[in-house]
Amino acid sequence: MGAVDTMEVFFEELNSGARDRAVALMDERVEMRVHVGDSARTLRGLEQVSGWFLRADAGLKMVPGEVQDMGNTWQADLLVLRPGAPSQHLDASFRVEAGRITSINLTPRR
Repeated sequence: MGAVDTMEVFFEELNSGARDRAVALMDERVEMRVHVGDSARTLRGLEQVSGWFLRADAGLKMVPGEVQDMGNTWQADLLVLRPGAPSQHLDASFRVEAGRITSINLTPRR
């Protein structure tokens, strides 16, 4: 499964509430960098990264738009929706190798 196929399945599962099936698409050594304000936090390994998705607010939805397929890298403007919170746009980059998500980078869109 290529990057586009993997990411389509990831967002289908995540947005349907099947977060466990979404994170099953991640590599054991996945890394995720989340930018907040002027700082960034890096999560390493499946346990840390999957926890970020599994513990997110109930009803979390991430809707990709403006997708760019760059081979192993999949980039998009993500609209993040959480009940009771303002929507947010993120610049997102996912690296996929052999059908597994190996790297995620989420940055607030400015």
